[in-house]
Amino acid sequence: MFGYVKPYVPELKIIENQYYQAAYCGLCRVMKKETGTLSRMTLSYDMTFLVLARLAVRGEIPTFEKRRCFARFLKKKLVMEPNDALTYAAHASALLTMHKIADDLTDEKGTKKLKALFMKFFFQRTYKKAKRGYEALDEIISAHLVTLRQLEREKTRSADRPAEIFGALMADIMTYGLEGEEDKRIARGVVMPIGRWIYLIDALDDIDEDRKKKSYNPFLLLFDGQELDREKKLDIEAAMLSMLKKSNSALDLVDFDGRRDLEGLMRNIITEGLVRMTESVLFDSNIGKEKINENGDNQ
Repeated sequence: MFGYVKPYVPELKIIENQYYQAAYCGLCRVMKKETGTLSRMTLSYDMTFLVLARLAVRGEIPTFEKRRCFARFLKKKLVMEPNDALTYAAHASALLTMHKIADDLTDEKGTKKLKALFMKFFFQRTYKKAKRGYEALDEIISAHLVTLRQLEREKTRSADRPAEIFGALMADIMTYGLEGEEDKRIARGVVMPIGRWIYLIDALDDIDEDRKKKSYNPFLLLFDGQELDREKKLDIEAAMLSMLKKSNSALDLVDFDGRRDLEGLMRNIITEGLVRMTESVLFDSNIGKEKINENGDNQ
């Protein structure tokens, strides 16, 4: 949905980079199978992280094969084979997308609203496929987003409250269907702080656009529409990095025995990728903006 949760490629080991690209491409392939070709338009780094986190907490070791894809038919590349984590992420992604479309229809105007209408028309079939067997998850997502929407409509002068709701949403998506209270506790510890971080980084990234449109943004209300000076930015940065430290600490509780490539990748995302993304958005730098194209390759 947002695309902020990604690794910092220059610090990745080759095997970790291959693992990430294989997971990204594997999710793309499973999305086509589970929820239809159109759903692959919503493929995101954030949902790829969900795949990695589900694999980590459940102690799974995925299998990989070299495959061709429609974008790179002449050259085979390593792809993660279908598994429960990929299947689940495909359905969760489509459900989240449909609710985002519904929000855009309510809140947006002009071309963005027309785009949402277009997406809703063509995405209905995808949504129905995604919801089948995941009705309870769809209700959980809806309930959280209704609460979040209400806070935004009330123009809540707090960044913490809406971020907490979004963090809880991501944690509930992460833990849905997991067995064992310990696994759920660890999973929430890893994902909930990142969910809060996602909400805040998105608000910071959109602050100029929201100021022009007079749209809801917690930081605009919190600071009475003023520009964020360096001192305020440093305070926000400290709070957001604290969230990432909590997530990284929760990873200490995961048994990564025999899966050091997965651990290294997840540590990189949290301690390198998200940290640099925070700096990039707050201080308008290019740090952390390395991109991965639709084929999962580094650019």
